[in-house]
Amino acid sequence: MTGRAGAVRTGLRVLAFVALGFGVLAVRVVYSAQTELAAADAASQAGEADLALARYRRAARYYLPGSPYHVRALDRLAELGRTAEAAGDTARALSAYRSIRGSILAARSFYVPEQLRLSAADRHIATLMAEQEIPGMDAGKSKAQLRAEHLALLEASPDPNLLWTVVLLAGFAAFVLGTFAFSARAIDENDRLVRKEAWRWGAVIAAAFGLFALGLSFA
Repeated sequence: MTGRAGAVRTGLRVLAFVALGFGVLAVRVVYSAQTELAAADAASQAGEADLALARYRRAARYYLPGSPYHVRALDRLAELGRTAEAAGDTARALSAYRSIRGSILAARSFYVPEQLRLSAADRHIATLMAEQEIPGMDAGKSKAQLRAEHLALLEASPDPNLLWTVVLLAGFAAFVLGTFAFSARAIDENDRLVRKEAWRWGAVIAAAFGLFALGLSFA
């Protein structure tokens, strides 16, 4: 019983270590987003619009559910886009709206966050692209038609593959549970390795990591 209790404690320590790792990562993401947002605001106040845009884009990419900083960065990018659009600065407006789009899509997993902001950015991009010089292959098309075609291409962006996302999450869960089982079953009360259990749960851990890597590659 003492050995089993020790194995359980070891397993709980493993789970606590995993939780701590996620906690540290979350703090790092929030801190980085806050830092980039503050730097972007300072650049904006100093009149350095290009630097501010780049910093807001970085802040927006540090996505964590519930964090306010990436949302504020997306709002600032939208403001920059609208200001540039009103001033006729198409290049900067496109850069701002594309930064919104790229930041949101970079944060997608089994769902796409901030879909309303993404849709608004896509509409602005489509409108601005329709105002550009018309290439020969599109000669004769109206601006409304061009806008509709650009918007259709933007909205056709592939969503994350649900099947591979499930594989990724299942692989990660199996990895954590396999690690816990290894510590509970593959180590006896004298802290010696139980060879048969070690092979069994070691194989589970290896397979789980493989599933996680495979899902990560294709999701």
